[in-house]
Amino acid sequence: MGTVVTSLQTHRRAASWAAFDPYMAITTLVLIGFGLVAIWSAEGGGALRLDSLAVRQFIYALIGLPLLIGLSWVDYRYIKSMAWPIYGLTLALLILVMLVGTNIGGSVRWIELGPITVQPSEPAKLGVIVALAAFIANRGEEMSRLKNFVLSGLLVALPALLVYQQPDLGTAGVFAAIWLAMVLFSPTRLLYVAGVLLASPVVALFAWKYVLHDYMRERLLISFEPERDYFGAGFNIIQAQITIGTGGWYGNGLAGSMQSQLDLLRVRTTDFIFAHAMGMFGFIGGVALIVTYLILLWRTSHVVTVAPDLFGRLLAVGVTVMIFFQAFVNMGMNVGIMPVTGLPLPFISLGGSSLWTLLASLGVLQSVLIHRRRIGFKLG
Repeated sequence: MGTVVTSLQTHRRAASWAAFDPYMAITTLVLIGFGLVAIWSAEGGGALRLDSLAVRQFIYALIGLPLLIGLSWVDYRYIKSMAWPIYGLTLALLILVMLVGTNIGGSVRWIELGPITVQPSEPAKLGVIVALAAFIANRGEEMSRLKNFVLSGLLVALPALLVYQQPDLGTAGVFAAIWLAMVLFSPTRLLYVAGVLLASPVVALFAWKYVLHDYMRERLLISFEPERDYFGAGFNIIQAQITIGTGGWYGNGLAGSMQSQLDLLRVRTTDFIFAHAMGMFGFIGGVALIVTYLILLWRTSHVVTVAPDLFGRLLAVGVTVMIFFQAFVNMGMNVGIMPVTGLPLPFISLGGSSLWTLLASLGVLQSVLIHRRRIGFKLG
């Protein structure tokens, strides 16, 4: 009898892990590999050293991949039970960075932990997704009440305001996009969402006049008219567009464009890595990169359709929107159709905090797939 039970348990575990999505994993590895090549090239190519940026990003990936596997193994319903401690930790870290954070380029977004610099606003994205998904799932049909709709907005607004104070307008925008998408997939009344959308122009005008800092307004204007400050704030935007244009159909090879080689294109390992990559691989390479993102988003969207509960579906919605929004805005600001906000290109831009958050997010979605068939699960 014991042998039969053991056999059944082994079969159940094998069947669960068989649900692990290999396409999601493969596209993730492809994007990380693409990023490593782009960072290596942007740094100047040549022999790899232990202190090179490409090696640093590779180490970040080696740390992040076990994080993905580990969270895949943890039942996502346990994560739901920890939603409020996760949210509290998220707020604590965002407050801590205001108190002891490191100022880089006029922004206080990072905490130095010895040789590692952590950006709390990155894991805060996943923390907000988990907390908001738990909040909506716990209320269920009660989300049709205006009170709960407002509370969901306040839940996201608090960390968004803390991030805005760093200041980081781009990440605050990510929080807003996550909230809107997750609320749309909740049992809330569409009338409330329509009211928010109709009020958005008025809120945006008020924010433009009384909330945004002067430099933010100037940056937004220059993003669409870089010629206004050709040798100042608009210089890198113009160089990014030149880099993309000179890449042609097939690019200039691993050395990249002349803008990169002459150091005219700056911050090309982070904000403008897409322009550098287009200079390397051209239009064909850019299309291949976009197709890879679309495959990944298809697989994360698939989790929405197969998740067994509202919490799992909302997790998938939040992660999908987070990846899409960041990729769209980053590529858009490189080609001149979106404002320069400093959002990283997912899995490709240099940065450990961003990469770890993205890999952890995919680990949570893999957990939804792996554990969705467990029957009779009860917690607390």
